[in-house]
Amino acid sequence: MLTPELQEELIHLCWEYQYGTLSPKAAARLEKLVLNHDGARDIFIQYSGMCANLEWEGIVDPGPLGRSTAYDPLSSTELRTLPDYLSATRSTPARWKVMSAILAFTLLIISSALLLYFQFWLDHPPRFLVRVINTQHAIWEDGKRHWSHEDLLHAGDQLHLSSGVVELETISGAHLILKGTSRLIPIEPDRFKLDLGNLFANVPPQSQGLTVETATSRIVDLGTRFGLIVNPSQETEVHVLKGLVEFNLVNADREVTVTRNLTEKTAIRVQPHSRHIEKIESTPECFVQNLNDKAPELVTHWKLSDQESSRIARDSGDHRLNLKIIEAKGKSPFRGQQAPQNTTTAAGPFDSQLYKLYRRLSAAEAGLFHMDRFTIELWARNPNNDRQGDSDTLFHYRNVEQHTTSQFNLFANDHSGRLGFGFLTTNGKYVSHLLDKATKWQKDCWYHIVFTYDANTSASHDSIVTYTRTPEYASEPDIQQTFTKIEDIAPLVPGGILAIGGSTLTDISRHWGGDIADVRFINGIPDRHANIHLKSRQGIHN
Repeated sequence: MLTPELQEELIHLCWEYQYGTLSPKAAARLEKLVLNHDGARDIFIQYSGMCANLEWEGIVDPGPLGRSTAYDPLSSTELRTLPDYLSATRSTPARWKVMSAILAFTLLIISSALLLYFQFWLDHPPRFLVRVINTQHAIWEDGKRHWSHEDLLHAGDQLHLSSGVVELETISGAHLILKGTSRLIPIEPDRFKLDLGNLFANVPPQSQGLTVETATSRIVDLGTRFGLIVNPSQETEVHVLKGLVEFNLVNADREVTVTRNLTEKTAIRVQPHSRHIEKIESTPECFVQNLNDKAPELVTHWKLSDQESSRIARDSGDHRLNLKIIEAKGKSPFRGQQAPQNTTTAAGPFDSQLYKLYRRLSAAEAGLFHMDRFTIELWARNPNNDRQGDSDTLFHYRNVEQHTTSQFNLFANDHSGRLGFGFLTTNGKYVSHLLDKATKWQKDCWYHIVFTYDANTSASHDSIVTYTRTPEYASEPDIQQTFTKIEDIAPLVPGGILAIGGSTLTDISRHWGGDIADVRFINGIPDRHANIHLKSRQGIHN
């Protein structure tokens, strides 16, 4: 006997079959139900026969009950199939006439009942649009429904996630993964509204056309993977990880004003008020793409594009590690712009070497930084080579109560301009390394700097470091070097100061003195930076 849930699913599949919109996955499900359940087979036969009879007799407009809304039943004069000169008269026993009349009457009653039921069902569709297939450390907003594994979401249901990760499967087979504070509402099959949060979508061929609405945009997937971020101010980011996405900018009336096709490895950002579309760097590690893989994870992302009135540098990552400002004058260092992506605009947070951003890390925050395998990338311009001091510091961490020296430091040598790095080893010794090549920093030129570190194996002196610097208009680095047989870096000691653009809170001589923007710390090494690292690793083992 069919359960109410199976009956509801079967009716939905029959409806799609008759309408001609049955996907291969749904067709396989319908076939399995019909072959394995006598009750399902009877309902399918009755439903199909009823639809065919009603369409043939022209009793109802086929609409959703037919395979084509253009169906035009034959007139009664065209239904004859025998030539006029042949006799069409047949003698039928009286008992067959009675049985035929009873059968016809019975079918008419059943068809009428089913027609009324299906019309009600069409007006009030009970089918689900998406189901929860996995959760990890999911915490739901107070006062909102707490969704669980295998729960079904219908049109209008609201998913309010406070933290953690939730994976969903749409009725067509697409997979959506929400991370952190997120609010999602299913609207109709493969159509959703994202009011807030971080969403990753993996869209198979049968689900192409999946659409996500935000306050400013309408995103239509054309295959196959993309990420979407909507922050509390309604700023929207779209990251195309693979395939093609159609991006539509909409006005207050939801009318499309601009349409762009976004290709693989591209990303854009839209501000809610200006509606300006800005090209940004695609960052796949912003999204959880698979709950079973240990993919690179974005720990912090300081865009450093805050407005002048801001008193903090906001972290757009999930952990909200906002930075405070040390300033020698009563002026905010922010200019409200970002590092360039092959454009002529200049940007950056610092007006002079007197500014620095910092945060004291708690035990929980220090534990977020995995110092055995990580990536730091940022944009920088014009270090202050004329100022006397040990170095111009980009990224720095130190606990002055525990250590007399830096625990980790990325810098440029104050005299030669050569990039370098230093850290406290697991043996408690501070070591530093400089790149071999000394290349000048061109005036007013932005450079993309990427630093990767991999402890490699459990041995203490086989870590691998790669360091690259790429000018803003170049496609290849002007500096690139790999270090092998490097000591292991000690984990960050809680209570220390993490600083961007300087070292300690008082040592102005080590301030960068130039511009810094778009600073990211990533646990792991993203694919876009992994090629150099893999070649280095292979060279060690050959």
